[in-house]
Order: sequence, then C-alpha cells, then structure tokens
Amino acid sequence: MTSNSFAPASALPREARRFWWLAVVAGVAYAVSLRGAPYADQAIAKVFLCALLLFAALYHRAPGERVWLCAALIFSGAGDVLLALPTLAQGFVFGLGAFLVAHLAYFMLFWRVRRPWAQVPRWHRVAIVLVWLAEALLYALYWPGMGALKAPVACYVVVLAMMASAALLADVRGEWAPVGALLFTVSDALIGTTRFVGSVPVQEYAIWILYALAQLLLVAGIMAIRTPGQAPSPSNEKG
Repeated sequence: MTSNSFAPASALPREARRFWWLAVVAGVAYAVSLRGAPYADQAIAKVFLCALLLFAALYHRAPGERVWLCAALIFSGAGDVLLALPTLAQGFVFGLGAFLVAHLAYFMLFWRVRRPWAQVPRWHRVAIVLVWLAEALLYALYWPGMGALKAPVACYVVVLAMMASAALLADVRGEWAPVGALLFTVSDALIGTTRFVGSVPVQEYAIWILYALAQLLLVAGIMAIRTPGQAPSPSNEKG
C-alpha cells in the first residue's frame, strides 16, 4: 500500500479531484445545517454531495465502470431528496427504492472486477460473513415495527449485503471502497433502527456523516488509478 492510499483524492484522476473536494465541503456544510433541520430547500442542500460526486465520476477512466458509478450516484441523489421530503406520503418507500437501485448499480460495478475467493484478503472474508450476520440480526430487530414493509425491507437488506460483499471482493486500489461500503451498511442500519425501533442519540448527524463518508470513499476507491494488470482498463474492459 502506497502513501497515496491514505489520501483518497490524490489517487483520483486530476480532473476529478476538484469535484471530490467540493463534495467534501458540501457534505460538511449539510452536516452543519442539520442544526436547523427541517428547513426550506433541505432536499436541495442534501443532494449537492452526490451531484458533485457525479461530476467527478464523469472522469472515471474505465467506461464500463463509469456507467454503473454514475447510475449509483444518480439514484443515491434521488434517494437523498425523497428522504428529505417529510411531506411526501410515500417518501420513505420511494427513497428506499431509489437506494436499492443505487446499491444494485454499485454491486454490478464491483462484481465485474471481483477477485477469486483465494485472493481476497482475510479481513475481507471475515467482514463478508459479519455483514450477512449483522443484516439478518438487524432484520429480526426491525421485524416488530415494520408492518407492511417487511417484504420491501427484506429485499433492501439482501441487496445492501450483496453490495457490501461485492465491494469486499473487488479488485480495486486500496481499502477505500470496501470501507465505504461497510460505512454505508452502518448508516442504513441506523436509519432502520430509528424508523422501526426508536431514536438514537444524534441520529441525524451520525446517519449523514457515515453516509457522506461512505459515498466519498466509494467514489475514491472506484476511481483510484490502478495498475494495468489490477483491474479492467478503458482499453480492455468489456461494455
């Protein structure tokens, strides 16, 4: 692991770095704004993170991956907006659906560059097992409070675990993407807990900070410039 592994932006294509850093600023600004939430135009403020990361993603050098990354960020942004509209009757359900599609897009991206099981680092293998166990336990915890949402939440939990597992299997540079995927699962677990079990301390801040870090690290890990033999390059990647 090189020293650049500790600086996500430095591993990105040069053109993408400014947008990645602007996304960091947008994420911090939204976290600060939560002191006054809910407020007018909150959905617009919230979507800046994914919008700026989308601009960064346009400079990803692997075209086949770029399509899936952009799709993941577009649907994540849609989910952000839907979850920030409390007056929308089905906002939570629609937001859940948007993020489910986003996770499927991330899954497809990571699955394309997966490594054989024998080449997967040991802690990644352990993490995959723990992710599935944790998701099963959380679903059981949510069960009494889910009501009619049992089936949709079950689908979401499975897809989320698939995404995180694929990120842990993926042959990408450094540990940014695997860590980002795991942070995404923790953020979503907090959303489920507050929705179906009960509130937790500083939940809005914890959910957003973990989520913003997850998206930033996922984009950095996916877009980090790789060695020619490590993963598909623009010249030899399928689709």
